[in-house]
Amino acid sequence: MIEAVPERLEGAPRQFRRRWSDEFKERAVAEAMEPGASVSAIAHRIGIHLTLPR
Repeated sequence: MIEAVPERLEGAPRQFRRRWSDEFKERAVAEAMEPGASVSAIAHRIGIHLTLPR
C-alpha cells in the first residue's frame, strides 16, 4: 500500500476549524429564536457563515 501525505502549498491559507463554546452557541440560538430575528444578520454580526446556524 502506498501512503501519501498531502503537502501544504506555500502561500495557501491554513485551514482551521473554530471551536465555539456552549455558552456562545446558546446565546446565538436564543437570539435567533427571538420573533423577527434574521439568522442571516445574526450570523454576519457574530462572524460565522450563514449555513452554520442551521
